[in-house]
Amino acid sequence: MQIIIINSNNHKRIFMPKIIVAATLVITLISFGESAEKYDTTAFRTATKLCSSCHGTAFYMAKQIDDDDWDFYFNTPGKLEKIHQKIPKGLAAVKSRRFKNHKKRLLKFFIANSKYSGSVHGCDANFCGTHH
Repeated sequence: MQIIIINSNNHKRIFMPKIIVAATLVITLISFGESAEKYDTTAFRTATKLCSSCHGTAFYMAKQIDDDDWDFYFNTPGKLEKIHQKIPKGLAAVKSRRFKNHKKRLLKFFIANSKYSGSVHGCDANFCGTHH
């Protein structure tokens, strides 16, 4: 919607109401935010930092088991610690404050990218290829 005003010198001026400009800006920003990240980069980086030295990339690790298994391992008290008890570096990672702070995000990330999720990621700024 444009408003055309012709002043006394017969010059046309085109104005757009502020609400239309604001709405267009908001829609544009929301669409960029949605398209930029298709997964939780915080969980991805946490998994990469804590787990990739033994398990490979976060996406590779997520694909190894299905969502029910991820749910079981994360929600059964002491299960992750028991699995990693013979691996000092892994046990330290599971007991770390960073892991505990991001545990819910990690679980959500692993379930979203698990074996039968249908999720396949290509290259982006955080991840390119699978190294395991």
